[in-house]
Parts: sequence; C-alpha cells; structure tokens
Amino acid sequence: MNTQQAQQALRVNEIAKEIYRQLKATFDINVLWSWGFTEQRAITYRNMPSLRFSVNGYKHKGWVIVSLNEGKDLYNIYLLDKFQNVTETIEDVYCEDLEILDTLIETGGMNKQEYAEQVNLDPIGIVIESFKQLYNLS
Repeated sequence: MNTQQAQQALRVNEIAKEIYRQLKATFDINVLWSWGFTEQRAITYRNMPSLRFSVNGYKHKGWVIVSLNEGKDLYNIYLLDKFQNVTETIEDVYCEDLEILDTLIETGGMNKQEYAEQVNLDPIGIVIESFKQLYNLS
C-alpha cells in the first residue's frame, strides 16, 4: 500500500467512526441492539466513505451502508439483502434525520403502540421484550 492509499484508508476510517458516533448520538444503545447491529466496518462504497453494518431487524435483515456524499455533506443510505443486493436507497439524508434508519430496519413506520403490539405477536418479539424486562431496558 502506497502513502496515498494509506491516507485514503485513514480518511475513510475516520469518517466511518464519525458516522458511528452520530448513530450512537441519535439512538439509544437499546435501539441499536434491537436491530441486531453487528459487524460494523469502514468501507468505500460507490466512491464514498461509508460505514457498513449487519442488522437483523424486524423489518430489514441484511446489511446497511451509510455513505457520506462529501460534495453535498449529506448521507446516502443503502439497504442490502444478505446476498449484498441493494433493496432500497435513500439519498440526501441530513445527520439529524438518521432516525429514518429505525423505520427502515425495525419499525416500518409503525407508532410505538402498533410496533409493541406487532412485536408481541411475534415469538422473537416476545423473547426480546422478555429480555428488556429482565434487564430493565424498556
């Protein structure tokens, strides 16, 4: 790896860390856990510095890529299935609008009551809710 490639890799890594910090500032850690948030990694996607992570949410299971469009200083969000096929793209997302991720991954636009009712009907949801109650996470 030459010096220019190393500098580019460092820059991508720093931007991915900032995206991760912004996600943690936007969402309570319990929300990230509810997504099954794992395997986060700094990548370059479509020529943009990005954070890729795996989710096992109620509405989306697969990969999420949050990319910084540096020309606009806005994010693009890509949902990919487990085979890495893009299933949804949302462009031009402001930092303060990253909460759209919870809708895409977990709630599907349901309000809290609808989501709780739906999750409680799902056997996995019952396990998640039991876990939250056991550890006082609700």
